[in-house]
Amino acid sequence: MKKNVINVAMLVILMAVFPTTVAISDVTVDFYTEPENPYSFQPFFAKNQPANVVVEIRDSAGNLVKNVNIKVDIEHVKGFASGKVFNSGFPYLEGKKVFGGEFFTPDGRLEFSYIFPVRGSYKVNLKVSPAEDSSITFEPVHKEFNVRVKEWGFEIRNAVILVLIMLGFGIVLGVIYGRAGLR
Repeated sequence: MKKNVINVAMLVILMAVFPTTVAISDVTVDFYTEPENPYSFQPFFAKNQPANVVVEIRDSAGNLVKNVNIKVDIEHVKGFASGKVFNSGFPYLEGKKVFGGEFFTPDGRLEFSYIFPVRGSYKVNLKVSPAEDSSITFEPVHKEFNVRVKEWGFEIRNAVILVLIMLGFGIVLGVIYGRAGLR
């Protein structure tokens, strides 16, 4: 009995002198937005809703990792590199960093609201590292994600209506001037 008490006491002293850290070799970074394909900002439009951006850091068991530093950089993908035929129409923002910051999360989950400025593709770069006071250590993780910001439905509808009006106007003018030229 006395031997067990001494062993436990020595174990407690060793743990107090040498704090233990658990090394995790496999840390996963989950990134998503709600809604999945957010909309871009529209001036003077009452339904501007920011996207809810969520980053979760999980260990190999699927549990959230505590005390984590997260660096977030969001960059608009330039023109043809975004996979679109047409660019966004805002060359000042294309290929530029539109958001960046460094955050600490005590529970392994970072959540913030963000309104994407223009339509198109965005590249989200994440750098995740353990905080100094973290009980879990792992190598810093760099991940890259893509977000596609879609066009508002009313903009597409209005563009189609405009093209149809212009086409109809052109046909009417063609008929009128075409008949006048035949006389």
